[in-house]
Amino acid sequence: MKYPISRISFAKLIACTALLLLSVIPAYGQQSSSTKILENIFIPSADGTKLATTLALPGGEGTFPTVVMRSPYGARSYKGMLERYAQRGYACLIQDTRGRYDSEGYFDPFVHGIEDGDATLSWIRSQEWSNGIVCAEGHSYNGFTSLYLVAGEEEPPAAVVTRHPVASPVGGLYRGGAMLHHFDYYWSLLVDGKTQDLEWIFSLDWDRLFGLLPLDDAHRGVDREIRHYRKWIDWANGSFGKGELPEPSMIPNEKTAFLLIGGWFDLFGRDVINLFNQLSADSPKGRVKLIMGPFDHSVSPPPDTDMEFGEWSSLDIGAVGNRWLDHWIKGTDNGAGERPAVEFFLLGENRWISADSWPPAGAVQRSYFLHSKGMANTADGNGVLDEHKPGDEPFDSFVYDPGDPVPTKGGSICCLRTMTKAGPYDHAHIEKRNDVLVYTTGALTENITVAGPVELELYASTNARDTDFTGKLVDVYPDGKAVIITDGIIRARYRNGMGAPDFVTPGDVVRYRIELGPAGITFLKGHSIRLEVSSSNFPRFDRNLNTGGPIGRESTFVKAEQHIHHTFSCPSKLILTVVDGL
Repeated sequence: MKYPISRISFAKLIACTALLLLSVIPAYGQQSSSTKILENIFIPSADGTKLATTLALPGGEGTFPTVVMRSPYGARSYKGMLERYAQRGYACLIQDTRGRYDSEGYFDPFVHGIEDGDATLSWIRSQEWSNGIVCAEGHSYNGFTSLYLVAGEEEPPAAVVTRHPVASPVGGLYRGGAMLHHFDYYWSLLVDGKTQDLEWIFSLDWDRLFGLLPLDDAHRGVDREIRHYRKWIDWANGSFGKGELPEPSMIPNEKTAFLLIGGWFDLFGRDVINLFNQLSADSPKGRVKLIMGPFDHSVSPPPDTDMEFGEWSSLDIGAVGNRWLDHWIKGTDNGAGERPAVEFFLLGENRWISADSWPPAGAVQRSYFLHSKGMANTADGNGVLDEHKPGDEPFDSFVYDPGDPVPTKGGSICCLRTMTKAGPYDHAHIEKRNDVLVYTTGALTENITVAGPVELELYASTNARDTDFTGKLVDVYPDGKAVIITDGIIRARYRNGMGAPDFVTPGDVVRYRIELGPAGITFLKGHSIRLEVSSSNFPRFDRNLNTGGPIGRESTFVKAEQHIHHTFSCPSKLILTVVDGL
C-alpha cells in the first residue's frame, strides 16, 4: 500500500529548514558593524575531541553574558542569529556537536551531550570577554543540548529557553514500547555522517522505505548502514537505551530558570509537559515556565489542516523568550518572573489561558465508558461513549493485518512540514476502515474543556503472543468532520513498562493503560467526543508483526484477531482531564 508522504523540491526544503532553525528568533534591528565574529575555534572535550565553534562578541570593551547553542545541523546556518544576540549585548556561541560538520569524533545522538557541554561551559568561563554568566537556548535537538547543559558537573546555565526540545531522548524514540518509526528512520538518515544531504533525503521513495522488512535491514533501501536506527531497533527489544541515554531526572532545577515551549501537535510536546512538572515540583515560584501552543515542530500552527486557530499569534513567543533571558541573565525588571507559570492555547475556543500549574487548578478526571452491540467497526457502527458503566455487553472485534495497517494522518509527529503533515486532520476516511473501532458521545449540550492528560484504559484479548493497541481522541463537528486531537499506542509485551518483555497468553483478557498524550481543547456544544481504537498507526509507529519474535529482525507476519471488551468487570474507558470555568 501507499503511505502518505509528499515529494518536495529542494528550494522548498531549504525554505522549510530555514523556518525550523532560524525563524524562531526575531530580528532585533540592523546588524552592528562592530560585532566581532570569530570562527574556527576548536574547544577540546574531556577526551580531547575538538568541537568546532563560532563566536559572536558585541562591539566595545567589557565582559558579557554568553548564550550557548550546540547543534548537529551546521553552525554556519546560525550566523545571523549570533549577530542578533550580539546586537543585544550577549556573547553568542554556536557549536557543531561532536562528529558533525567541522567537529571531530563520531556523532552518537544524545550520548556525549553532557560531557561536551561541560567542556564548553568551562571554556567560556575561562575567556577574558566572559563575565561568567551563561544561558542556553535551542530548538529541537538544540533544545536537548541546552537542557542537558544543566546536567553536568560544571556550574549550570542561569537560564534556559527551549522550543520543542527533545526533553527525553527515550520519549523521542519510543512510545508505549513501540518505535516512533517515521521519525526514527527519517531522522537517523538526516544525521548519519558528518553533514546532511537534504536534497538526497527528500528525493528518497519514502512510501517504499517505510514499508521495508525486516526493519534492521532497512539500510538496503538507501545503501548505507544507518547505524543509529539499527541501534535503536536493538534497544526496542528491551533495553530502550537504559544506561546509555541521559534522562530528564538528571536535570536539576536549583540554579536555572527554565522557559519550556511546546506544541499540541509536536512529537515532543508530551515530554516537555512532563519536564515542566518535574522541574516545577519544588522550584521557587516564577523560575519554571511552560508555554503550549497550537504548534507542530515550529512556533506557528501547522498549515492547511482541518481546524482553525483564530488569533493564536496574540502571544508573541519570541518576545517572551527575549524577556526571559534579559530578566534572569541581565537582571532587567521586565516582569518575566511574574508571568503565570503556564500559558496554553485552548483549541476549540482559540484563546490563550493562564494557569499556575498543569493541569490547571480544579481539574478532575472524567471517565467515558465504551459501549456497543458488538459492531463498533467504522463510524457507521454502533459504538457509543458515555459516563455510564457498562453492563453485560458483547465485545467488539476486528482483524489487525500488518500488511494493511491504518495509515497515519496528522497527529503529533515530526518534523519538516513539507515531508510530514502533523496536526488536526479529518479522519472520516480512516473511520471507514473495518479495523477501526469508533465510539462517540451524543452531541454535547454544553462545552466540555479538556486540559491535562488523556488516557485509555482498555480491556482486550488477542490470539497473538504480542500485538499493539492504539487509541485516538477525536473532535467530531456538527457537519461530521472528525478531527484528530491526540493519540497513543501500547505494545502488549511492554504493557507493564518498557523493560523485560512480558508476552500475553492468547485469549486472555488483559488490561492496558494507553497514554494518548496531553490535550488542551474545548469540545464545543453541538460537537461530539470520539475515540478510535485499532492496532496500528503507520508509519508513525512501527508495525507489530504479531509473532512475538525479536523486533526489527523479522520479515513475516500473521494477522491478529482483536477483541475489545466493555462489561461491568472489564469496563474499558476513555479518561479525560476536565476543567470548568477557564
